[in-house]
Amino acid sequence: MKRYRLILAIGLMLIAGACEKSEFITDGDFFHLDNDGAKMPVWVKGNFNSDVILVTVHGGPGDSGMAFSISPGFKLLEDDYMIVYWDQRFSGMSQGHTDLSTMNPDQFIEDTEKIVQLIQQKYPGKKLFMLGHSWGGQLSAGYLGRDNHASNFKGWIDLNGSIYAELEAQLMKEWILERVPAKLAEPEADTEFWQFIIDWYEANPNPGNYSAPEPYWYASALSGDVYDLERYYELMKIPYGELIFNSMFSMSYYVNAFGRTEDIAPWDELDYTQELGNIYIPALMLWGADDGIVPAGVADYVYNHLGTDPSMKEVVKIPECGHGPFAEYPEIFYQEVANFIETYK
Repeated sequence: MKRYRLILAIGLMLIAGACEKSEFITDGDFFHLDNDGAKMPVWVKGNFNSDVILVTVHGGPGDSGMAFSISPGFKLLEDDYMIVYWDQRFSGMSQGHTDLSTMNPDQFIEDTEKIVQLIQQKYPGKKLFMLGHSWGGQLSAGYLGRDNHASNFKGWIDLNGSIYAELEAQLMKEWILERVPAKLAEPEADTEFWQFIIDWYEANPNPGNYSAPEPYWYASALSGDVYDLERYYELMKIPYGELIFNSMFSMSYYVNAFGRTEDIAPWDELDYTQELGNIYIPALMLWGADDGIVPAGVADYVYNHLGTDPSMKEVVKIPECGHGPFAEYPEIFYQEVANFIETYK
């Protein structure tokens, strides 16, 4: 009997969800890009009367660009501009028959190029800006710095973005080890855990930026991912029920496809410093000052190596903010991005 009650309850939830209108199935344009075996979803939403399109490039690799759409910072931007959200291959809701040989950065840059071409074809005459977050910062830099792609854009927002894997791994190590002694000194400290981190780095002095997950765990434990978790949960209200029962989102939205170290290890050698030198468009490096995932020193590195004239590039670091300004400080995120777009559109 309990089994039938459960089936009935689930059925009623699905019926109720089907009767409700949802932004996930009514707002904007939803379509796919097919390229080299991957079927990548694209969702364009926001203010279609705007002459500006902001093309987002999500992090990970393996996360979901669709996740931006439920964050308060991007919702504010949608009032003013058209926003392009999309999932990269092996990420989020992307599908297709993708061979592991296509799990390489050059393929991801080609996919980004195809996305931009598709957006230009579907929405001609719009002014384009690109925003890359975390790994998406590295991917967008790699794309913009090759084949004169930057000429298609009015500006680039590098949001807590990667650029040079070896540098970032060392900056993360410094960030973590600077903070562990204070944790060890706290009353009732978990000394075994914090000492374990010190010992781990002694045994692994040069961890891979992509292939070693441990530093990310340690940085998160030190509030380097989200500075104020209570504030984050208060602002970032994720509608799980609506996502599951009343949207085009699949369960793959919650899964990171980059699961094997041997597949991601070559990415530890990534360095797009050369590509930075080929980028001359206006640029905003927008960072959480307390980011432990991609420490704020990376913003300064990007600034110093960009080809952009100093009069058209800027670093902004938000105090008491970690890796996701669009969720932790949505109003500041919105104001900085909107001011940048309005200045250079």
